[in-house]
Amino acid sequence: MATVILRPDSTTTETGWASSNIHTIINDNNTGTGVSQNNVTCNFTGTLDDLDGSLSGATINSFTITLNGKAGRAGAASVGMKLVHSTDGGFASETESWTGTQTAQTTTAFTTQQDGSSALTFAYMNNCSVNIAPNTQGITVYELYVTVDYTAAAAGYGNDVIGVATAN
Repeated sequence: MATVILRPDSTTTETGWASSNIHTIINDNNTGTGVSQNNVTCNFTGTLDDLDGSLSGATINSFTITLNGKAGRAGAASVGMKLVHSTDGGFASETESWTGTQTAQTTTAFTTQQDGSSALTFAYMNNCSVNIAPNTQGITVYELYVTVDYTAAAAGYGNDVIGVATAN
C-alpha cells in the first residue's frame, strides 16, 4: 500500500488565529513556522489538495488526520479534528491532546465515508475539507495534513495484445 499527503490549499473559515489565511502557514511542510490561537473561540476549515488524477482508479483504503502543534499558555490543549465532505458534512471526528512540547498527533485510520459503511473513493476524498477546533487553552499549530492510504489500480498493457483490450 502507498500513501499520499493532502494539505489545506485554501481557507474556507477561520476564527481566533493570530494570522489570517492560516492555510499558507500550516501547509508549508515546515515545522518551524506556526500560527497561534489568540481567542477562546477558535477554529479552521480549509479545502484540501485534490488527489492526483493518476489515482482515479486506485482503491482508497483509509485516511488519517495529523496536526503538529504545541500547547500554549496553559501547558495543555486539545483539538477536535475532522474531515468535512461537501455534501455529507463532518465525519471522522477525533480529539487529540498536546503538552508544551511540539509534537504531531494523528487520528486513528478511518476507512469509510460519512455514512459509516460506504467505501472511500477518489471522488469522495476530492470533495473533502479538514476542520480543527481547539479548546480554550490555546495552541500553536505548525502543520495540518491528511494522509491517504491507497492501493494502486492494476496496470495492464499499453495496447491491445492477443485480442485483450488495453489496460486489462
